[in-house]
Amino acid sequence: MNRIDFRPASRSASRSVSRVDTDTAAGLLARLGMALRVAFARRSAQPSRLAIDALPDELARLTPGGLYVVYAIPRRPGCDALIWESAREARTRHVTVVLARTREETAARMRELGFVVGTPARGWPRNLNVLAMPAPVAQSTGDMTQADAGSQPETHAPAFARLVGGLRALKRFGLRSNSLYFIEGAENWFSWRDPAVLAREGQLLADWCAARKITLVLVLHPTPGERLEQDDDAIAREERFDDESYQGRSELHGACAGVARLRRTHGELLWYVDFWRAGQALVTGEVHSLRFTENGRLTIAPETLAAPGAKTGAMLARDEDRVIATRAVVVNEAWVPGEWDIVEDLQGALAACDGAVAATVLLDYVDQSGLEPLCSAVHGLRRQCGRALKIVVVERSQALRHQYELLLSSLGANLLLGRDVPFSRLQSLLLSLQGQVDTRPIADDYRASLAAALTDAVLGYLPVDAFCSRVRVVLRRGAMLQLPHVLAKLTLLPEVSHVDALRSCMPRRAGDVLTCDAGHIYVFLFACRMPDADTALARIFETPVERWSDSVVFLAGQSIDREAKALAEANRRAPAADYSDLFAELSARAVPEKEAGATPPQGEAQAQGGTLAVAEAASQLMDVERALASVDGHSAAERSGQRYDDAPLRPLPAPRRRYAEPCAMPLRATEEN
Repeated sequence: MNRIDFRPASRSASRSVSRVDTDTAAGLLARLGMALRVAFARRSAQPSRLAIDALPDELARLTPGGLYVVYAIPRRPGCDALIWESAREARTRHVTVVLARTREETAARMRELGFVVGTPARGWPRNLNVLAMPAPVAQSTGDMTQADAGSQPETHAPAFARLVGGLRALKRFGLRSNSLYFIEGAENWFSWRDPAVLAREGQLLADWCAARKITLVLVLHPTPGERLEQDDDAIAREERFDDESYQGRSELHGACAGVARLRRTHGELLWYVDFWRAGQALVTGEVHSLRFTENGRLTIAPETLAAPGAKTGAMLARDEDRVIATRAVVVNEAWVPGEWDIVEDLQGALAACDGAVAATVLLDYVDQSGLEPLCSAVHGLRRQCGRALKIVVVERSQALRHQYELLLSSLGANLLLGRDVPFSRLQSLLLSLQGQVDTRPIADDYRASLAAALTDAVLGYLPVDAFCSRVRVVLRRGAMLQLPHVLAKLTLLPEVSHVDALRSCMPRRAGDVLTCDAGHIYVFLFACRMPDADTALARIFETPVERWSDSVVFLAGQSIDREAKALAEANRRAPAADYSDLFAELSARAVPEKEAGATPPQGEAQAQGGTLAVAEAASQLMDVERALASVDGHSAAERSGQRYDDAPLRPLPAPRRRYAEPCAMPLRATEEN
């Protein structure tokens, strides 16, 4: 171990004592010395406690001579606050903090706390020692990190070797009774692979603390064999910090006076107490939510505004009042808070959030071309920073479709704001997010979720079999996002033909398909809410729906799947008519509907291309109508001597409905005898 020479200097006061009244001066000095000894003895007799405000005393008391274990991930704000604030408020003059870091990292951390070389540190214990315990040297067989040291085979270090070596290193800097020690990275001192040896090492360390009246707090990593440099997924790190990592350690815990866990669950910092001994009392199974105060201390989360400390600005993390926004979000605003961090684009937001825990990030959505980078940024921020980060997506230029809203929510977005929300309202909504954490499941791969939200370029008429297969595929692929779909079942009027009804139905949005059987038309509306079904259906039909049907049934959820299966089964028994030769090509050439709020395409080439597509579709429709109007392969124009191209286009007559007439079956004549 290396000692960092930031220890506060002792102050010595020189006094001139008059030689005239030597006895009086000696008496005063004796009484002063007695008062100081009584004060120091009284202070030493009082046990120290963990620096967590509002934590009950029976859960925070550190009894002299006790061995305590706290499982926490080192170098995190909560772990650092617990160690340093507890050392600052220790009720003993002799405090030693051992950090599992290099000498340079330890010195940098002390400078952040306000320590200056050669200057007395006020507010800290008189004899404060800070030691650096660097990671083990890399072995020739491979790089070994600090966390890997405790998981090496026993052939590298015999039983008790690491523990005895650590205690000898502490002895070099002096051991005193009623002293307090915080050991970060103490997992390097134990043999984790052998539970029997681990239990004996724990009992030896507990007896050593009791014999010397030394309070020892071991800060252990929950999984000693885990490599810290690969632990960059905040959500995966929370999931790995579970009770399974404590298997085989019951004997070690039995030798301790208290065992607790400092972990972040769903973005919230929690204090789990497995058990804690305070005198003759034993407390087990306590769980408390923690917050950070404005000065960086840990405190119990207040349950009501009237609770003590509720109005002191308790936060989930130190950076909860930080706001990061892309420039496109605030480019049209006349005033922006000066404390906001404005970045250029999504990549700048990702870089600015490095190390963030509970900050608020504002990302912009301009149009569908930026949907994939936006999904990547939202998913990356949630995985990188954890569940306490507030991710807000703000619409700009175009509005988000419903399936895109569900997509971004499944990837970790907390809030989606419309483009018409004023800036003052936006600030109020951001304030309402303070103190909240995201508890929804997060998709493992954002590309799979993006594929589920986007549909193939399929629209218009499909045969019954293809329609049912398409609906089932869409339902199965969108289940991960819980995309809402609607199936409209229209019962045709007796005097309406299928061709006329299908011709009036022109879907313009990718994913909207339709088919028909003997008496119904089925229209599948992709990513449509049930309240919007009437409007969407009216937009698809060029004429009022009441002209074709007097009964419309809307199906959603599992009802769509059941109806599709029933339709496919009925089609296998009695195949329905296939109108693909009339409508498949027209459906493929249909003009897709613009995004809600999208600006019209600009440029002469785009305008001409859209006009040509519409004209070509109209020409194809005229050819089909002429072919249907012909009789026996010759049109009326041909019979009258006119050219086919010059014949005027006439409306199609209503097709005659077929019906069966009763007829007596003829009987074979028989001879009469």
